[in-house]
Amino acid sequence: MADGSSVAQGVTITREDCGPFWQVTAWPDTLDAVAVRLGGIAGVQAPGPGAMVDSDIGQIARIAPLVWWVVGTTAEAARALADIAPEEGTALDMTDNRVRFSVSGPYARSMMMRLAPLDFRDRSFASGTIAATAAHHMSVQIARREEAWDIYITATFADALAEVLAETAAQWG
Repeated sequence: MADGSSVAQGVTITREDCGPFWQVTAWPDTLDAVAVRLGGIAGVQAPGPGAMVDSDIGQIARIAPLVWWVVGTTAEAARALADIAPEEGTALDMTDNRVRFSVSGPYARSMMMRLAPLDFRDRSFASGTIAATAAHHMSVQIARREEAWDIYITATFADALAEVLAETAAQWG
């Protein structure tokens, strides 16, 4: 599965370009200020740890104690992010660094449980949640949407993860 979609009976896997992708990092003593600044740029409150929200400038995810991702952002927002002062934190354009796989379908949860060591039940991994973990020895971040799970991985490991996803989905096809 180089690009596009792969469908097994009950599981659909889509490989997607994330679009403009930024990582914003605060320093320990500037966390609140950077959160307010990011919220001002996005028009929503910056999410807390392990949360992901949709905004007018794209999806914003808090992936670590001091780190947010802004996925699919606008050019205007990217310029505002790039203007974060070094004494406040950093903003790094990672547009070419990440690939997103979307896993959906009636057996998507079962597939995810075979892929990563997380509890994928609704009460433990609700929509709007993101977690860092490993999938077959590869570092990934997994985000939950209402009807799908999004798996973010570095571009260098995307083809290897595509193979693992196709092999895992084959159990239902």
